[in-house]
Amino acid sequence: MIRHRPLLVCLLLITIIAAGCIVDLAPLAQPPTIKPTSETLQIHFIDVGQGDSILVISPEGKIALIDGGEAGSGALQYLQNMGVKRIDLMVATHPHDDHIGGLPEILESIPVTKVVMNGEEHTSSTFERLLDDIAGSKAEYAEVRRGDTLTLGSLNFEVLNPGLRLGDDINNNSIVLRLAYGKVSFLLMGDAEKTAEREILDANLAVAATVLKVGHHASTTSSSAGFLDRVRPAVAVYFAGVDNSFGHPDKETLNALKAVNAKTYGTDVLGTIVITSDGQGYQVNTTGPQTVAALALDIVSLTSRVAPGSQATLNAKTLPGARCMITVHTKSGVSEARGLEPHKADSSGNISWTWKVGAGTAEGTWKIEVTAEQNGQSLTKETSYTVKK
Repeated sequence: MIRHRPLLVCLLLITIIAAGCIVDLAPLAQPPTIKPTSETLQIHFIDVGQGDSILVISPEGKIALIDGGEAGSGALQYLQNMGVKRIDLMVATHPHDDHIGGLPEILESIPVTKVVMNGEEHTSSTFERLLDDIAGSKAEYAEVRRGDTLTLGSLNFEVLNPGLRLGDDINNNSIVLRLAYGKVSFLLMGDAEKTAEREILDANLAVAATVLKVGHHASTTSSSAGFLDRVRPAVAVYFAGVDNSFGHPDKETLNALKAVNAKTYGTDVLGTIVITSDGQGYQVNTTGPQTVAALALDIVSLTSRVAPGSQATLNAKTLPGARCMITVHTKSGVSEARGLEPHKADSSGNISWTWKVGAGTAEGTWKIEVTAEQNGQSLTKETSYTVKK
């Protein structure tokens, strides 16, 4: 049975109580707009660098999003380019930033009908922001466990993981979904590792799949030989960033996939991977790897000499859509003045904060730190301002 999560419910009380063959098509210059038919299923493995984000479009045009990559890594832009106006089902497989980081900005930009998580707590600011945005979105919220089913139009996703009780490892608590569409099936592993694979097999669940979304970025912690032998995928898709520092995908995992005759596609090599199916066969499209612009940040102007009780303004410039934070120091500590909240840079990369310097702020010259984040990159610049009557 799908459950409601006690913590999130408390937050919400304020507002609501294998057939077919592979066809490799030419790379796409841009994602196609949504053109659902009565028979075609689309699954987009969105290139978000070192993270996961999967867009599912049902034959009726219903939309599911499974994970959102890091904040600012491109999932929101991809959805907007696709013409997505509403997300019917959003699934956060587990609370690691490379899976949930992009979900808050999506919730803030596109209406979402239902959000599903596994109920695991996390202390990161990203996780807290996600909870706040779910509450603010007024989306229905639920948790799932093994044996549950998620519905998207005519599609049914079987939940294979986690089990009734969460374990101690966040990756192994990942929501794992299996989708069968006619003779074509998909197994989406999140970051589930070998422990979860063993538990799924021990539960005697159907795992055979035409397409496998490889667990944990094709690291050595997932894709055991015994598990792959039961899945027997014709196609394996993994998410990884170009030249990532984790060594993903691991050669051992790629060899294990080759041993079961899976044709492997990776976002680090091929960019976004789109698989379409009519239930009898399937096609695979690729877009080419994502080009990530180097993050830049410049402090353009600052009210440098300001009297206690007056307003100060800082203007900066970075990449469009970058998430930006400011920390203003005083003699007594970090300012908590209204107006210093994180913001997202506009379409020209401009960002601005205006705040009131407290009437009791001590005179002197104090540090300001500005941080921009996008596509897994982070850049901080420091400056200072002078308080003087």
